[in-house]
Formats: sequence, C-alpha cells, structure tokens
Amino acid sequence: MARDIDVEVSGVELTRAALALLEFEATRQLDDIGNDAAESVASRVRLLLPMGPQEGGHARSSVEVDHPPGLRATVREGGPRFPYVGWLDFGGNVGRHHANHRAWIKGGRYLFPVLRTVRPGLEPLMHEGLREAARRSGWNPRG
Repeated sequence: MARDIDVEVSGVELTRAALALLEFEATRQLDDIGNDAAESVASRVRLLLPMGPQEGGHARSSVEVDHPPGLRATVREGGPRFPYVGWLDFGGNVGRHHANHRAWIKGGRYLFPVLRTVRPGLEPLMHEGLREAARRSGWNPRG
C-alpha cells in the first residue's frame, strides 16, 4: 500500500524575492561599470585623436558613447558627418586618385589600442560589482 508524504519547505518565497533583488542589483552594478568603462575609453580616444580638420576638433567630437538598455555600452567614432575618422584611425588611401596616403595599421591608432588597455581592468571591477550587488541585496558574498 502506497502512502502519501507531504513535505513542506519554508523560505522558498523569501529566497525568490532575494534572488529577484540580487538580479536587479547585479544588473544595475554591471550596467554602471560598463558605462563607466565606455566613458573612460571614449575620453582617452578623444585625447589621442588629432584636432583636425579645423580648430573645432571635429574628429574628437565624433567620439560618442551609446548607452542602450541592458548590459552594454558602445563607443563609436566617425560616422556620416565625419567620414575621415576611419582613415585617421586605420589609414589607407583617400582623395582624388587616392592621392592622400596614411600608413595602414590593422589594429588602428586610437580606439582599439585604448580598448586593449582598459579591458584587463574590467574583469576585477565586474567581480567587485557583483559582490557589492550581493551585499546590497542582503547576501553575504564571502560565504
């Protein structure tokens, strides 16, 4: 004869609420860290880019950070209003009959080299951000 056994687990709803708060805090922390990193890359690229072509420094002002919702941020340079920035960064031949030459550098001169210097510091920042999110949501990240 089979017997039914009732098992009651307490604290499930509390755990769900704590996990939801942790998700919110972690997403916010990581988003802030990503945005700060993108702003850091953009400001360093602006310092490295030449002023040209006029005194207004249009090449520098073409560097922008996009903060779409979610865990990402994008740094971009150039665009339709600044078509020459790609040439400044990577090089190549432009102009009438490709008369203006700038040495081609596969990895670029500005954006990607700066990104390579910032990237190694991101992982420890993200780890600390996750620990901070756990602390804010009532979890002990040390055990």
